[in-house]
Amino acid sequence: MATIGIRLEDKNRWERRVPLTPADAAEVAAASGHRLLIQPSHTRIFPDDAYRAAGLEVTDEAVVADVLIAVKEIPAVLFRPGGVYVCFSHTIKGQPYNMPMLQRLLDLGATLVDYERIVDAQGRRLIYFSLHAGYAGMLESLRALGLRLRARGRETALADVKPAYEYADLADAEAHLRGIGARLAAEGGRPLSIGVAGYGNVGRGAQTVLSWLPTAAVDPDELPERAAAESGPAPLLV
Repeated sequence: MATIGIRLEDKNRWERRVPLTPADAAEVAAASGHRLLIQPSHTRIFPDDAYRAAGLEVTDEAVVADVLIAVKEIPAVLFRPGGVYVCFSHTIKGQPYNMPMLQRLLDLGATLVDYERIVDAQGRRLIYFSLHAGYAGMLESLRALGLRLRARGRETALADVKPAYEYADLADAEAHLRGIGARLAAEGGRPLSIGVAGYGNVGRGAQTVLSWLPTAAVDPDELPERAAAESGPAPLLV
């Protein structure tokens, strides 16, 4: 019987994700017949007791399992000869900062299963960013823009956009952004041009957040004229 471990996520203090829910982890254990271990975590979105209730073991031994699963990169210090590591390694594009990690895996003869390379017969990725990446990314971008404008002496309602993690859920974020949108409309002023490149999950999530503000979609050819306007809704360039 092999062991499969689920590692806690600690790349930043807000990280709450996990690769397998309690129900999914229990299903994997039952279907494979292998021992599935969960590393304890105080920040994971599912509490340790939820995994215990699903019949799984919660133990720090998870990090030395035959197969270790995570969301973000797994620290190289945890790699063992012959181990199997499943995560977003951020090495596929040759990212320089993770080349030492990749070399360590090679030196140990370990196996890396990168979510980015799990594809279908046409080479299309099966595991990818969800709409939520677009939601969070646009919330953080709008907040950063508001703070930057403030630093340059221009006060706007965008400075009151909160960090994504401070919203209870998407509905909470929408209600707050719509209020900010009403304030932006009342403030008037020159329109703000925002470009969204791509129509994937992230792009669609970003456009959803922008739809909560007084935005208008414009063709790229219209942008110079619209950007020169003295007032009006902030155009969303798609």
